[in-house]
Amino acid sequence: MLTLQGPPAVKKGKLNRRIKIDRMGPPVDDGYTTEPGGWTELCQAWAAVYYGSGSEQRQAAQESASQAASFEVQSNPKTRAVSVTDRIIFDGGEWDITANIEIDRGAGRRITAVRKAA
Repeated sequence: MLTLQGPPAVKKGKLNRRIKIDRMGPPVDDGYTTEPGGWTELCQAWAAVYYGSGSEQRQAAQESASQAASFEVQSNPKTRAVSVTDRIIFDGGEWDITANIEIDRGAGRRITAVRKAA
């Protein structure tokens, strides 16, 4: 007899790094000028972090001294809402998000990001 199972869970043992995901708030208009909004926390998540391959790291270093990484997190309404206008705070730096894709048949998300040199 064939039994159907739900999507496999992202392996929780690998989710050993805490990340914070921020979203830019709306612009503030005081009647005279419009100032950009400030960053506010969208969510925090446990993540498995995978740094870019050697060739990606060399290319990033040549272009602008940046570092690429993938952050795998469990899928939930907040992590599914992450967009390329958001950022990740991790390892003492700010990471610009470049993609947010479904993995593990919907159980997880792979958020790719680039950390710019300070």
